[in-house]
Amino acid sequence: MANPPNYYIGLMSGTSMDGVDGVIVDELGKKILTQSHLPYPDKLKQNLLKLTQNSTTSLANLAQIDIEVAHCFANVANTLLQQLKLSATSVQAIGSHGQTIFHQGGVYSMQIGHGALIAEQTGITTVADFRMQDVAAGGQGAPLTPFYHQHLLDEKDGVVINLGGIANTTIVKNNQVIGFDTGPANTLLDNWIKQHKNLDYDRDGLWSRTGSVDKTLLTAMLADDYFQQSHPKSTGPEYFNLNWLSRYLDGDEAPEDVQRTLMELTVISISASIPIGANVYLCGGGVHNLFLFERLVEQNPNNKVTSTNDLGVSADYVEAAAFGFFAQKTLAGSPSNLPSVTGARNTRILGGIYQHKGEVC
Repeated sequence: MANPPNYYIGLMSGTSMDGVDGVIVDELGKKILTQSHLPYPDKLKQNLLKLTQNSTTSLANLAQIDIEVAHCFANVANTLLQQLKLSATSVQAIGSHGQTIFHQGGVYSMQIGHGALIAEQTGITTVADFRMQDVAAGGQGAPLTPFYHQHLLDEKDGVVINLGGIANTTIVKNNQVIGFDTGPANTLLDNWIKQHKNLDYDRDGLWSRTGSVDKTLLTAMLADDYFQQSHPKSTGPEYFNLNWLSRYLDGDEAPEDVQRTLMELTVISISASIPIGANVYLCGGGVHNLFLFERLVEQNPNNKVTSTNDLGVSADYVEAAAFGFFAQKTLAGSPSNLPSVTGARNTRILGGIYQHKGEVC
């Protein structure tokens, strides 16, 4: 009798906080069998943005948000099962990144959307809280996806760049891996257009195109300490937010010029990490910003810039697939961090395991 397939679910919500991405992948983590995206309800999204931007809340409110996020993650997992008409027993485990609400590399990292609640609501063993074991071992706790990016490149040299709220880059050369957060990708662009146009994002970069680069502002922002730091390094919207931006504004700037300049900040800070001649594969929500994609191509004329679709994994679901792959590694007792990326003392088995026993009610 043939062995049943080893399926894994990966769940992810990034620093853009637009909702939960989910996939079912095979054991190798390179084949997505189905995928789904669930936008956060408006109230929950606003509560998450306030939590990360203002860093103040009550414990009761934090607990309630944690529960609501876990429900969203579990709903995506159950939707994926329904799409393939699979039972919970067909899936070996869920790998859930959760929603980051605080990250200070090397010190602490907090993701909500509790794994115990997801396990109970799906009937599937859930691996969660992937970052803190790396932090406890002296690492940044992020980015973790370079381990998966190296797996996708399949021993080939190349660069994988995730364009989420924060941009992170993975550089693989001669089987050696470097990876780090380059700085903002979409987070400042999204927050600025939300403030001035009440839009969640700048579709295709159309508003950015109407502005002009403010060279004085750009130079000042690029001089920020974060961009001068060597890797390993990681960051998040608790650092790169509108409060950070306001330090560089005098109030006389045209809003569309600020948006255009933020676009250039993203392009230049990302491009500084790209080796000349390397093949570059983009993923994450920023892939759909046509102006951002266009500017990255223009800024890197000696590189072939495409998306991870060319590696066989949808650019929209690379990070979700990564956490399904990480869950497989955790259950197998294998490490999934890269000390060359995070700065941890050594490799570590990541994630806490929440096992479900019994029937799903």
